[in-house]
Amino acid sequence: MDTILVVEDDEVHREALARTLRRAGFAVLSASGVAQASASMRNRLPAGAVIDLRLGDGDGLAVVRMLSVRAPACRILVLTGFGSIPVAVEAVKCGAVDVFTKPTSPEVIVAALTKAFASPTPATQLEDLEREHIRKALEGTDGNISHAARRLGLHRRTLQRKLQRLDGASTDGAEGDAVDESDDDGGDGA
Repeated sequence: MDTILVVEDDEVHREALARTLRRAGFAVLSASGVAQASASMRNRLPAGAVIDLRLGDGDGLAVVRMLSVRAPACRILVLTGFGSIPVAVEAVKCGAVDVFTKPTSPEVIVAALTKAFASPTPATQLEDLEREHIRKALEGTDGNISHAARRLGLHRRTLQRKLQRLDGASTDGAEGDAVDESDDDGGDGA
């Protein structure tokens, strides 16, 4: 069960949203402002969050930034009573996956969270980009790890560790040694 942090200074709206999220199968942490949100994150990091931009004790973007640092995979939805493109862009830059203008029904928010959980996390997307970049470097060197590492500006062992992390140990020590031997047999001496 995913935990959702709801940060909303309007108690009625916060409780209605929390009830709907619980009925949809989420565990809910509620906070009325920045200070309470920060305190609740000390005990448990949420998988998702719904954050109002204007809070009684500060700016909701401060909570978005905190979550982006403490829980980078957290799916964050931002609610604002003052919808504008610059506000939406700033929220997304800070780590939000979507921005909604109030009033937004709790059901729409649940649907948006469900959709956000079905999408890959930004960290997963970054790993996919890194994996693809490394794959292209390896293709350009006919699978030679030492040459690919030089092209990427990495040490050979660093590249091997990255490959193990990204591909689940696709490059073991024996394979790396075999590639190194090909360097000595017909390499360009570089």
